[in-house]
Amino acid sequence: MTNKAIISIGSNYERTQNIQAAIQRLQADYPDTRFSTPEITDPIDLPEGAKPFLNLVAVIKTEYSQEMFIQYLKMVEEEMGREEQDEEEGIVVIDIDLIEWNDEVIKPHDLVRPYVVAGLEELDEF
Repeated sequence: MTNKAIISIGSNYERTQNIQAAIQRLQADYPDTRFSTPEITDPIDLPEGAKPFLNLVAVIKTEYSQEMFIQYLKMVEEEMGREEQDEEEGIVVIDIDLIEWNDEVIKPHDLVRPYVVAGLEELDEF
């Protein structure tokens, strides 16, 4: 069965380079992935002084189960150098989150963020 995943992608450390690397990696594994235009956003839930983010959303069709797909996203983050302790310093190399799975909202608080709404409208998914 083909599943439809909507993900958010963000970075505030070497953000343009890391967003491009994430896009390339996801496209290599999922060539039909559609990406929204990246937007600069203020950091949320990070220490004072954290740098702004570059964020976008993507729509991916996958044969993976939801659990396997989340593991895949975490693997991509780890391969790109994400380390949890960096967040304590306000650094996020890459953050890739599943926000919707087959029209089931996984992260409702993310779904209403302006860059997500704008990205989904751009991709005709809203």
